[in-house]
Amino acid sequence: MQQPLLLDATVAFPPRDTAHFSVAATTHRCTDGRTILVEAMSPEGNGVLLRLHYRDSLVTGSYPVVTPGDSTTAGAVVVVRYLLRDTPHAFFFDSGAVQVRRARGGDKISGSADGSGTENGIRTPTRILYHDVALPAHTDTVPCTFAW
Repeated sequence: MQQPLLLDATVAFPPRDTAHFSVAATTHRCTDGRTILVEAMSPEGNGVLLRLHYRDSLVTGSYPVVTPGDSTTAGAVVVVRYLLRDTPHAFFFDSGAVQVRRARGGDKISGSADGSGTENGIRTPTRILYHDVALPAHTDTVPCTFAW
């Protein structure tokens, strides 16, 4: 059975290139109990890794973009990898915010990530939409320190 495509990304690579991709998304809880990872990738190499770090619980709201090394501030780290004419590109957001909406019942999240990062000295604005991404079970944990 094919997973539904739950994340859509649009990367504007100046001056005129734009990359669009849609991928399936999954989530994992980090062992610290206050962070989740949203992982969305394709076999071709396009993908997004989103780390949401919250205070006491993940609630509907806006989470500011924080630097990848910041593991204490409530906020979001967004990393994007995409192919443009068979050339891989990757960057992390250094500005922007992630909007989170918890579904009624609290078992799914939807929202958006709007921000930009710098790749090869070029500012790269990006918009990511995700919808109905199931939250992981409390027992589904991963160590999140590997990425930071």
